[in-house]
Amino acid sequence: MTTLYLCSKLETLCGILGIWAKNKNGKSEVGKTKDVIARLAHRGPDFQGSKTHSNFSMAHSRLSILDTSAAAHQPFSDENERYFLSFNGEIYNFKSLRQKLEREGVQFKTNSDTEVLLHHLILYGEEGLKELNGCFAFIFYDKKEEKVLFARDRMGIKPLLIYEDDNKIILTSELHALFDFDIEKTLDEEAIRLYFRLTYIPAPKTILKNAFKVLPGQLGVIDSQGINLKKYYRIERKPFYRNGVGKAARALNEKLTQAVEKRLVADVPLGTFLSGGVDSSVISAIAKKLKPDLKTFSVGFDHPYFDESTYSRMVAEHIGSDHHEFTIGKKDFKDSFPDFLNALDEPFADSSAFAVYFLAQRTKKEVSVALSGDGADELFAGYRKHLAEYRLRRMSNTKKSLISISSKILGNKRVSRSDKIGDFNRKLQKLNRGIKLDNESRFWEWCCFIEEEEADRLLKPAYHIKTGWKGNNLDEINDMLIADQQLVLPNDMLKKVDAMSMAHGLEVRTPFLDHEVVEFANGLPLEYKLNGKQSKQLLKIAFSEELPGEILDRSKKGFEIPIQEWLQDEIQEMLQSRLFQKEFIVEQGIFNFEYIASLIRSSSSKGFGDRIYVLWSILIFQHWYGRYYG
Repeated sequence: MTTLYLCSKLETLCGILGIWAKNKNGKSEVGKTKDVIARLAHRGPDFQGSKTHSNFSMAHSRLSILDTSAAAHQPFSDENERYFLSFNGEIYNFKSLRQKLEREGVQFKTNSDTEVLLHHLILYGEEGLKELNGCFAFIFYDKKEEKVLFARDRMGIKPLLIYEDDNKIILTSELHALFDFDIEKTLDEEAIRLYFRLTYIPAPKTILKNAFKVLPGQLGVIDSQGINLKKYYRIERKPFYRNGVGKAARALNEKLTQAVEKRLVADVPLGTFLSGGVDSSVISAIAKKLKPDLKTFSVGFDHPYFDESTYSRMVAEHIGSDHHEFTIGKKDFKDSFPDFLNALDEPFADSSAFAVYFLAQRTKKEVSVALSGDGADELFAGYRKHLAEYRLRRMSNTKKSLISISSKILGNKRVSRSDKIGDFNRKLQKLNRGIKLDNESRFWEWCCFIEEEEADRLLKPAYHIKTGWKGNNLDEINDMLIADQQLVLPNDMLKKVDAMSMAHGLEVRTPFLDHEVVEFANGLPLEYKLNGKQSKQLLKIAFSEELPGEILDRSKKGFEIPIQEWLQDEIQEMLQSRLFQKEFIVEQGIFNFEYIASLIRSSSSKGFGDRIYVLWSILIFQHWYGRYYG
């Protein structure tokens, strides 16, 4: 019988900020943190606090979920005020860590995991990171030694960024907090190129040359010598599990149930996101067993090709949850679009972010914590590209030739994500291009939303920078899953969920990314995950008794919005905006104005296809640029 740890006192999603002065000029800005933390108030609307020392200042913006008393406010310090902590996240095994610390003589004044983390770091330092089970980003300051320790969790669930120049080092949860300091605002050409291929900027890059993202599983120390970075955890292949599919399925069920259980601790209303796909359905089914009054939340569309609400209702009825369904239409898009744009701290053009924004906005009215199914696709080969890769590696030359001929016949004119025929041809064209590439190049191209030639036409020559996969060799498909966990998961999926949920002060927890589940999945043979017909095999076997067969057997459909139909009014408004006038774009020096003008002119044509994502990416970029540079 599973028992919930209802007495636990976890901290939660927040905003953190710190500034280290290198010299006298830097010290003049140390006092700004008290005001700048207001930039992160959406991440923690319940309390903002700061602490200033001679050459270092730190601040915290708190969203209270458990132990909501003032005693747990941050920055948090020990009783002697030597050590200070600003912490974003949750330590799920803090109870066992606390017991260990109490045996060492530590006495606690709160029931929060923040205080446990503080004393754990005091006693064990950076070596203590290996014992943490949780999602976190933190700044830990030793006033006596004048030294800062900072770190980000293993999978990159929580964000942490660093800016450095000759005078100071700034740490922050979100990039836009930097603009309230005196910073060098030079844009990074390679980051812009990456954005206009992937639709996001992968770590360690940011849009600014002098700023970078801390990598998942990375820690750093700041002292008089500067910044010293190192990895304390690496996502990697594990030795294969060899005890058979049946035992593996039971083990996965047990590990994921435990991961969900850890994340059901809250003194505020809690629910789950339920899209009707396998991943969120599994999490919701487990959560309903552990929490009988579970609320589930889904978003649908007034466009039949994108709407999957039928499946989420089916799961909700099957598990018996209190289901809440929200439908997005074009008017909702138009009304929320400006606020959605302002929720982005740097250019980020995954269009499904708007659906997450809307879902988080409506969900927050009912609960303050939601569990999601993020991470399962990267662990268990759930993307359509994984199935395509599996088939391609086993494909005969004859079939490859037929694909090449078919792609030429259909051509690129009828490519779209808005209907079945256009989407089929889009996949066919992408598969045909992938056939001609090596493993690493194919992986990269299949991660990209915008073709290289399209990016070349859009951007000035200074931005024609060759990009590609820079990680491990991708000899096996399991290697590609690791690559997805390193590239797509933290930089696209988790970034999207963090930014969109925190725009509304909603905490999202991700059971699939418990590092024990991740390590188990990364030790499974490929045949446990994928064959020529379906993906996520072991996950489906492990929960076959909890969910309807229709949910387990349905094919993967991406979480996307009807962007071409919804964006038409905004495209027309572009023509009137200063940010899209020729004089502005020429002075900006990034884009070819003639190509943007031609895109806008042809945007309403039937053959416009996937180029709508180019326009979407430009619109996102120009709005961001206008806020901070225009």
